[in-house]
Amino acid sequence: MGSGEKKEDYFSFQVDLKGIIRLLSENLYSSGDVFLRELLQNAVDAIAARREQETDFKGGKIKITYHSDTDGRAKLMFSDNGIGLTREEIHTFLSVIGQSSKRGKMERTSFIGQFGIGLLSCFLVTDEIVVKSRSVREEKGWRWFGRSDGTYQVTADAEICEPGTCVELKLNRKMASRYHEERAIELLKEYGFLIKVPVEFAGDSGSRRINDGFIPWRQSFCSGEEILQFGEMMFGEKFFGVVPILGEGLKGYAFISERQTSAATMGRHKIYLKDMLITEDGKDLIPKWAFFTRCIVNAEHLTPMASREGFAADHTLAKARNAIEKCLFDYFVNLSKFDVNKLKRLTIIHNVAIKSLAVENEQIYKLFFPFLTFVTNIGDLTGLQILEAAKRFPVYYCAEVDDFRRARPLVGNARVLINGGYIYDTKLLQLLKHYFQGVRVEMFDESSYAELLEEPSEGRRREMAYFLSAAVQSLEKFRCGAMLRQFEPADVPALYVAGADGFLDSIFLDSGSSGFLEGFDFGDSGGYGNKLYINAANPLIQRLARVQDAQMMDNMVQVLYIHAMLAGHYTLSEREMGVLNNGLIKLMEYGLGGEI
Repeated sequence: MGSGEKKEDYFSFQVDLKGIIRLLSENLYSSGDVFLRELLQNAVDAIAARREQETDFKGGKIKITYHSDTDGRAKLMFSDNGIGLTREEIHTFLSVIGQSSKRGKMERTSFIGQFGIGLLSCFLVTDEIVVKSRSVREEKGWRWFGRSDGTYQVTADAEICEPGTCVELKLNRKMASRYHEERAIELLKEYGFLIKVPVEFAGDSGSRRINDGFIPWRQSFCSGEEILQFGEMMFGEKFFGVVPILGEGLKGYAFISERQTSAATMGRHKIYLKDMLITEDGKDLIPKWAFFTRCIVNAEHLTPMASREGFAADHTLAKARNAIEKCLFDYFVNLSKFDVNKLKRLTIIHNVAIKSLAVENEQIYKLFFPFLTFVTNIGDLTGLQILEAAKRFPVYYCAEVDDFRRARPLVGNARVLINGGYIYDTKLLQLLKHYFQGVRVEMFDESSYAELLEEPSEGRRREMAYFLSAAVQSLEKFRCGAMLRQFEPADVPALYVAGADGFLDSIFLDSGSSGFLEGFDFGDSGGYGNKLYINAANPLIQRLARVQDAQMMDNMVQVLYIHAMLAGHYTLSEREMGVLNNGLIKLMEYGLGGEI
């Protein structure tokens, strides 16, 4: 308080409870369903607190009662025989927003609910909440009645004889329809599947146990087949294999899917904190590369966010993520030693997923590369076959699928050419020389064509000298060079190869950009990067070489150029489309006038 200021000059903030509830709905919780989890968690925490205080207390239990009225409304009650609340605690923890009853040592070791906003989530589905509670430290019970307008009452209740707490909610017609009995049971089973405290549900259709499911890691012995069946029951699909997850405060399994998956797949896991379901996306805990798994993990030491739908990004979370990653990697290493065939099958199913992992991890790269498959000009080859070939002679790869399609007919079967245009393949091939000594893996680019295509004989060059000169002149307007070569297959008249400066060439051809580039020095513009390799072995080219009409020759060369671009899956500019249309019309005119 500053000098001259008086205590009466200060005022308390006025809180609009309905505004707070709206904020919870729109910004904190992903859906209104969480009120069931919050009530379940409060009951679990209350029993844990009583066990901490009364070491001989072993009989914790939770009972949930659901009753539908004839007018479409419903009553939902959560009862526990936990530690209960004193009158003072009721005023403090139920009526002060943000205040939590989980304080001190117990907050860090046993409770999840630390933020004092759990009960408020009930106002997402009802306008009135009744809490009846008796503390183990008092002989008298109390009734708290709270409304969504921010008012509440606390009165003594002589009917409450046993320690514990009961929370009563009245659901209106809309909420009763949304959270009908079967839906409530479904959500409670999902949230509380791992809870050790017995949870009984009594509804209009009878009574049942919520959490009596089979948990493999809690058994003295459990076979691999039983664990796989557990995964099928939890996730509704069959799995290729299962990886046990064990670490400090971690227990669970990573189930490897039998079907191909992608990194875009979300909501594939079940992540629990102290036996309570927290999230299904697992993006903060499960390694990103493990998207071909579906994990069920129960953690003990992670720090929940305020919504309890995720975890704080701290050292504990990073440590847990590293532990899960190590479990997965150790599983793969063991397969490589003791079950290579299973590792091969796994790699075939999840080829792309494992490639995404291998580009980031040297150990995974060396472990999996021999089993990965790549598309080549001589069929699909494994990484091991490529590695062995690259030790004996150069192996080439194209970085783009279209580059591979253009080069494949020319290469034939004399060389190994890999289609590196698929995701991760080029990066994997580039790393091959880094991780393995004595291998020759090279990119097939525009310079490779000059080495691959043969020079024609001197006699053939003399016969086609005029045609080549006309072609060079005709293609200057397209900033494309012309070169005479001889190659197979002979029925391909010409091959267009875009050079590294193809982008600049396209800008030069765009008349709208000519003024923008004026004054820039791009070096020798005569040696264009784009090349049209004319096949001297092609019968049509040999006939064209005998044409003497200069205009006809110019038109033929331009059509040849456009045809080669189309055959190579290149995109035509507006100007080139015009040349194609005009060239075809002129060819028809020449055809009507007689053969070439």
